[in-house]
Amino acid sequence: MPFLITLFLQVSAAAQVRSQGGGEAVISGTVKDAAGKPVPFANVFIPSTGEGQVANEDGSFSFATSATGRVELICSAVGLNRYVGNLSVVEGRRYEIAIVLSDKPIVAQNVDVTASSFSGEPGKGLAVTQMDVYTTPGGAADIFQSIKTLPGLTQVSESSELYVRGGDPQETLVLLDQATLYNPYTYESPFGGLFSNVNTAAIGSMFFSSGGFSVKYGNALSGVLDLKTKGIPPSRSVQFGLSMAGGSVGIEIPALNDRLGVRVYARKNFTGPIFWLNGGNDRFSSLPSSQDAEASVMYKYSPVGSLKLFLLASSDDEGVNVDRPEVSAVFSEKSRNFTVNLQHTMVIGDHFLAETSLSGNSYSDTWLLGLLDLDNTEKAWKVRSDMQYSAEGGAQLSFGGEISHRTENYTGTIPMYSYDIQTSAASKVLDATFSVTRYGAYFQAEKVGFSFDQGLFASAGTRGDYVSGIGMWWLDPRMTIGHLLSRVSTLQFSAGVFHEYPNPRFYSPTDGNPHLLPMRAVHYVLGYDYKLREGAEFRVEAYEKDYTDLPDSNAVTNLDNSGRGFARGVDVILKGGFPFGLGGWISYGYIHTKRKWYKSDGMAPSPYDITHELTIIAKYNVTEAWQVGVDFKYATGMPYTPIVSSIYVPEMNVYEPIYGPSFSQRYPDYRRLDIRLTRITKLFHRYLTVFYVEGLNIIDIHNIFSYTYSRDYSQKTGVESFFGRRMVVVGIQIMAE
Repeated sequence: MPFLITLFLQVSAAAQVRSQGGGEAVISGTVKDAAGKPVPFANVFIPSTGEGQVANEDGSFSFATSATGRVELICSAVGLNRYVGNLSVVEGRRYEIAIVLSDKPIVAQNVDVTASSFSGEPGKGLAVTQMDVYTTPGGAADIFQSIKTLPGLTQVSESSELYVRGGDPQETLVLLDQATLYNPYTYESPFGGLFSNVNTAAIGSMFFSSGGFSVKYGNALSGVLDLKTKGIPPSRSVQFGLSMAGGSVGIEIPALNDRLGVRVYARKNFTGPIFWLNGGNDRFSSLPSSQDAEASVMYKYSPVGSLKLFLLASSDDEGVNVDRPEVSAVFSEKSRNFTVNLQHTMVIGDHFLAETSLSGNSYSDTWLLGLLDLDNTEKAWKVRSDMQYSAEGGAQLSFGGEISHRTENYTGTIPMYSYDIQTSAASKVLDATFSVTRYGAYFQAEKVGFSFDQGLFASAGTRGDYVSGIGMWWLDPRMTIGHLLSRVSTLQFSAGVFHEYPNPRFYSPTDGNPHLLPMRAVHYVLGYDYKLREGAEFRVEAYEKDYTDLPDSNAVTNLDNSGRGFARGVDVILKGGFPFGLGGWISYGYIHTKRKWYKSDGMAPSPYDITHELTIIAKYNVTEAWQVGVDFKYATGMPYTPIVSSIYVPEMNVYEPIYGPSFSQRYPDYRRLDIRLTRITKLFHRYLTVFYVEGLNIIDIHNIFSYTYSRDYSQKTGVESFFGRRMVVVGIQIMAE
């Protein structure tokens, strides 16, 4: 690691010496968009010499050039039209240039990655830039991991799965260009995987809501993550990344005078080098690995219309040594995932936007542990259309619909008793198929500025869904009303009804109930937002979520809909506005949630009842090129159901555990500190390059997410996170036009 840091410093010093050669002209200036806002990380260069610089976060740039005479100057940034200008350069002089990049005319353009832990619509979220995703310590440059640093997300494990305000990950809807991603995660351990199978480089914009979201989104109880892929590349480029956790490559090519664009990304995540350097190989029989590839082709057939084809393929494999009271075994898992989506976007006139997509999904996985041998296969397709009409005077109408079909099959052998997975133990044969078609439609009206001196705004809508095959339907009304208290502060209240059909696994006639009804939740959300300055905001939000019709255990039908529950709490975030030049954000969440459902024997704390959660992301630019980042997380320990004693079963030669009250005890509090040193530079005056050295869990806190027990359950031992021990990771990311 000292050698690598020294090498980085030498390369940087050499580049600076070259750029500061005697007698060279200096070109400085700023890059802004049409609204006058700085454009960070825009690429400013002279193509004839390759000299230039990537603009700073405030849009400023300055570089020396050996060119003389009339030269061409180019500036490009994601999502904006390219600037091409001419400049007469005289040796030894300084030039100050103000560059303005205009928006692209097509609506489906590339924009900054945005996210919000609060209810709202795309474009109104709290900004988290794509560079934030790449430079946040411990985030593995993964969108899902970065979202987990925002309030409303629960630190149940170190996986990339999204636990939103006391809800299971399956209660969060994930969309990509209108297509549903049913399985967006990888699995590198029994507690989930570090990565999503969505490559950050492929994403152009993102919207996240942890409650109170609009009727546009259905079949989700807790949250929504709406991803949109990038459009036509602004220029030809190549991206390359390599770290001790994986490697990636990307190619972006515009053609036909920027009417056609091709993007291809591939990524391989491996854990061998990390565990070789930091220890932990002994916990695996087969080291976890995952891989994914994305490709998109976008054709803009007119100034107002475009077609985009997107393909995603991913897979993962792992083998984990598992110690259980009755046996030591290997947990083996393999999955394969494929998604294809064709999207059409059209702007009609000056006020109407229409987006329609046709998508297909295919997924399969296999789980092996002792006698457990379970295969899961899924097939799905969906047609979705969203329309938006913007009228005069701040009014907007949104409406649309979708038809989706999903078939999921479970086959294999499962243990008769959860406490005995020995190969000779009693078992059940499972062969269950869940096949449904869901029809959904929605309508929403929104008005901004209609009274209280034009500060009031409101939206109201409803959506209906019908699920054939299981004969269920629901109607969900939702509304939002708010007031712009001043130019920088807003008060907003949202309420609505949300439905979702349960996990398809619960419809098995073997150990489930084919006649389960949809789950229901009612959201109440009150939020206040204060904009400190550009890029700096304070938000606080109080919420209550009431659950009914949850799956609950039933001695006759296995499961019924008698379950219920609630989640209430407060989320707070402060982003930007810190003294001493510090950037980043501080988020805090308080939650109190209980449920009576199939995992409990009565009204008890939810397994996701993480009472207090605090995240501090701090970044300091030591120089224009060097950045130090710190990520500190604290969370109350996750509830679990204790084992208080056991009974020996001689005919099975195992001990049957006796459980105490459901979720009445907690694991130790979770704490973790990650530190990252980042160097942002341009190699050879051309290639935007990010070097980083990262220390994960630098103070080596042993965080516990589970317990393993002795044969008679009289003693327990904590099972640490598979990826939570102290680790050092070194990596590089190169982007070239």
